[in-house]
Amino acid sequence: MQPDLPAGQPSPAKPATPAPSFRQPLPQLPAARLSSLEFVRVLRHNGLQLWPREAYEADFIEQHLFGRKRLLLNKPDMIHRVLVENHHNYGRTDASIRLLRPLAGNGLLLSSGDDWKYQRRTIAPTLAPKMLPVLTRHVAACVDEEVDALSKHDGAPLDLLAAMQALALKIAARSMFSLEMREYGQAVRGAMQDFKLHHTRLGIGDLILPIGIPTPRDIGRASFRKRWLALLDDIIEVRTQQPDEGGPRDLFDALRAARDPETGAGFSRAELRDQIGTMIVAGHETTALLLFWALYVLASAPAEQAVVAAEVRNVDLSPAHAGQVFDSLPYTRAVVHETLRLYPPVWLMARKCLAADHVDGLNLPRGTQLLISPWVLHHHRSLWNEPDLFDPARFLPDAPAPARFTWLPFGSGPRVCVGAQFALAEATIVLARLVQAFDIECTEREPVHPRALATTTPQRAALFSFKPRGA
Repeated sequence: MQPDLPAGQPSPAKPATPAPSFRQPLPQLPAARLSSLEFVRVLRHNGLQLWPREAYEADFIEQHLFGRKRLLLNKPDMIHRVLVENHHNYGRTDASIRLLRPLAGNGLLLSSGDDWKYQRRTIAPTLAPKMLPVLTRHVAACVDEEVDALSKHDGAPLDLLAAMQALALKIAARSMFSLEMREYGQAVRGAMQDFKLHHTRLGIGDLILPIGIPTPRDIGRASFRKRWLALLDDIIEVRTQQPDEGGPRDLFDALRAARDPETGAGFSRAELRDQIGTMIVAGHETTALLLFWALYVLASAPAEQAVVAAEVRNVDLSPAHAGQVFDSLPYTRAVVHETLRLYPPVWLMARKCLAADHVDGLNLPRGTQLLISPWVLHHHRSLWNEPDLFDPARFLPDAPAPARFTWLPFGSGPRVCVGAQFALAEATIVLARLVQAFDIECTEREPVHPRALATTTPQRAALFSFKPRGA
């Protein structure tokens, strides 16, 4: 089930939807299943090329990685078993922990058991619908500033991904701290770039050694972790020194005031730091990619961009009203959902079987690794009609809802992304405001192919022009 946004203004008439015109350029797939060494090599280059075409048609694919059983699951009933029905039996893999811990520490993303329950209970209210008006004001203010900056660019080509990363980081910082990031923005972007370039590529040791045995790459990740924590401490210290204005101004206020409803405990300084680090990283990187791909698709599909432009033309997207407009934007919201289907930023979820289990007729011994790839799932031939075609009509209010466990950009079950509603709200507001202000064009004819490392990124920088709409 897809996350929903809060109600706002009355829904307008159904937009006139054009015939789909954009077909997604896809990476080349292998002709057959990969050996263990080939799997590691391809994983370090582009994870979207790990599985042959049969993976996009089968209920599951079984492989062995250095003697360990590994299954890619596509059947909704299987995914339901792993993510919902028996989720306690499926923990994160050691490789996932190695990759995420330098950034997220023991925050909500990586905690487990009672510690995870405590963190989830405490954090959930800070991202409840009642906080969206506070957060959407920050989003709208940031995108207004971006519109002003782009207007001065005179339509000159710019690196779209870099622009969206800077905007998403500004939104994340403003939503978290009510702070400008002029002093720290470059440091945070630099840390993210350093981590992606030097610490996300998994080696053989990362994939086969237990988490208690450090790999050579873990040494570099530990050094990065120290620098990352020092940067977060500096930002938190500056924010803490600001006077309290009464009532939450941002996520920092909400997290600092949050209490476990069962015990009354709040987050320690170290716990607060891990939650903040997780939210900054998870929030800004995935949102930047979602915005890049949505704008790329709309630039490649002028008819669909025109529908969005018509829908948003007279909508008040100012900070005071942005939180109440979602029902007025059914087509823009559908574009966001369809972009998440075609280009899910989180392309892979990995779990390990903690105790023997049975999943839809499959016997899973303890230690079996389960992979769920939103990328494969969203392009599966038996689950979607023409899955490579961009068709926002799939997600319009009167369209049949996608079958459960076929659309998973935020995961599912108890560990579904706690910030899903805010992410959808943020992307909808930013996309609507940018298209309201500009006619967006890609200045290059060569298609932009997706590449999956830690997230689903473009293979190369792509230049776009933002020309004032109606000029």
